[in-house]
Amino acid sequence: MQNKFRENKYLNESGSKTGSWYINRIDYFQFHVYPKANQHKVLSCIVGIGAFMLSFKFITSSLIISAVLLYVSYAALLTFILLRTKICRYKGYFLYPKRIIKYFRALEVMVDINDFDSIATINKK
Repeated sequence: MQNKFRENKYLNESGSKTGSWYINRIDYFQFHVYPKANQHKVLSCIVGIGAFMLSFKFITSSLIISAVLLYVSYAALLTFILLRTKICRYKGYFLYPKRIIKYFRALEVMVDINDFDSIATINKK
């Protein structure tokens, strides 16, 4: 019973029952859905998969075009993942446009750091 720190309904973002809920609340933020989020989600998925497939066609002829298409695919698929999960890092992601992170920060859900789960995690450490 002592090892079971949290009930299943109180699992944190990292998925562990005794994980660092407080740290996750500081490093990540959740954002609200905006009106065109579903359209952007579908568009980013299509662009990401399309750019990924095109990058393999151009890899033999032009390495630069293939690298640009791989970057577009990376940015589009990461946008798709962020829109699907609605959780984003405050610091941003590797080679990901800062203005998209700033846009998501404008839609941030305000969270009380001093709620029950955060205080319980602080006391556990």
